[in-house]
Amino acid sequence: MTSLSWSNTRITVLEYCQKKYFFTYYSDGLKRKYPELWKTTKILRKLKSLDMWMGEMTHKILSLYLFELKKHILDNGPIPNKNAIIDLVSKGMEETFAISKANDYTDFVEFGLSEHFYKEIDDSALAPVIQKIVANLEAFIASDYHKRIEQRFRKGHHIYIEDPRRPNFEMMKVDVRHIPGLENISILASPDFGLMFGDNNYLILDWKSGKESLDVSGITDQLRMYALKILLKQKNTQIENRHIDVYEVYLPSLHEKSGTIQQEDIDNIITKILEDVEYQKQFLVEQDAERNQPLNHTAFTRTSSGKKCIGCTFRSVCQQLKEVESAE
Repeated sequence: MTSLSWSNTRITVLEYCQKKYFFTYYSDGLKRKYPELWKTTKILRKLKSLDMWMGEMTHKILSLYLFELKKHILDNGPIPNKNAIIDLVSKGMEETFAISKANDYTDFVEFGLSEHFYKEIDDSALAPVIQKIVANLEAFIASDYHKRIEQRFRKGHHIYIEDPRRPNFEMMKVDVRHIPGLENISILASPDFGLMFGDNNYLILDWKSGKESLDVSGITDQLRMYALKILLKQKNTQIENRHIDVYEVYLPSLHEKSGTIQQEDIDNIITKILEDVEYQKQFLVEQDAERNQPLNHTAFTRTSSGKKCIGCTFRSVCQQLKEVESAE
């Protein structure tokens, strides 16, 4: 097993429900004693909810569009054909949905929807998801963010666009080896869009398509993480003369959390990661982050909130494990 990993997603899951954290990241601990339960859990780990899939495909369609826009401006390619991109993504989703529906989920799958596993949806569920994705793309194209990005393309600045089709895990790595307390911690982070202009000026954009936070002001920890990554690439944790503007943009509403990164933001995210890692280590044998061996599944408690369990991907295996634990 690789060393302990930190991410905003991981710590959010751990704080949401320790048992869900176990199923998501450490369920191999079930393999020897409960092989069938382990197998089902591993199948479930590959599944996505419709909402998760919608978010993933929103990132994909925006990425496809931005790559076409970049080609058009920098390489004299054709003007991005929005309808062709929508058609490509829609047909791909129809095929993927059909595969998910056809799975019997008795063996490992490359893709599946948790709603199909639990037999909660029919074919009518697909169209609203595609409609949301199209609405997100159209909202972006009509926004000021599109105009700003197009202007930056025309000025030839150094540009980064995340490609969900071909994730580059090496590029996602954040080198935290020189931060005391994080020497053996693995972190991956990559914004949806970034550019560098001038000597020390940066712009970072991250899209969100899920439920909006009630607080749509300020800079999120994820945005702070991206800024820290920029500094660490230069073997530094000090802002100094760097100017980093960050935006987390909700689609299709275009509400945003944004700001200019200050040294306090960098210090705060480092402190948060250190505190989170200490919490994560409480669930490891001898709190050894390098070995990253989890405690027994009984050390991970279940949420007491029934509402959280209703839509949880792992609810079937969680109930089975609960019965096993009660009998032991």
